Amino acid sequence: MLSNYSWDAKVVISPAPFVVNYGEFWLVTQLVTSNQLAKSVALLKQLPDIIEHGSTLKSRFDAIKNLIKVLFDVTKCIVQFKELPLQYVSPDTTPMSTPLTHIPTATYWTIRSMVACASQITSLLGMSYE
Repeated sequence: MLSNYSWDAKVVISPAPFVVNYGEFWLVTQLVTSNQLAKSVALLKQLPDIIEHGSTLKSRFDAIKNLIKVLFDVTKCIVQFKELPLQYVSPDTTPMSTPLTHIPTATYWTIRSMVACASQITSLLGMSYE
């Protein structure tokens, strides 16, 4: 679906579905102790086991959180680089040609990392401590 877009556009568009899923997961886990609706959603999504054993899963949550931070840092760098005036960023300019060749690779790994994070969140949701 993104094949017709430039690499910098792909890296900006692709986080949207991931952010929706992660945001819902994070919001429910934060509000589950104080909000009845969040408790109901947590039950539907089978989150009580995760919340109950949150201390043992802290390292996994922290790893996901750190990867998400890095993903958005890389995305921000790509966007800032692409926003530079054309007089500074030209494929013909030797010092600038190298960073331009790395944008597709950085975009690919950023999107792949988002998929890995989503997979980790899904695996956390599927865990059971019975």
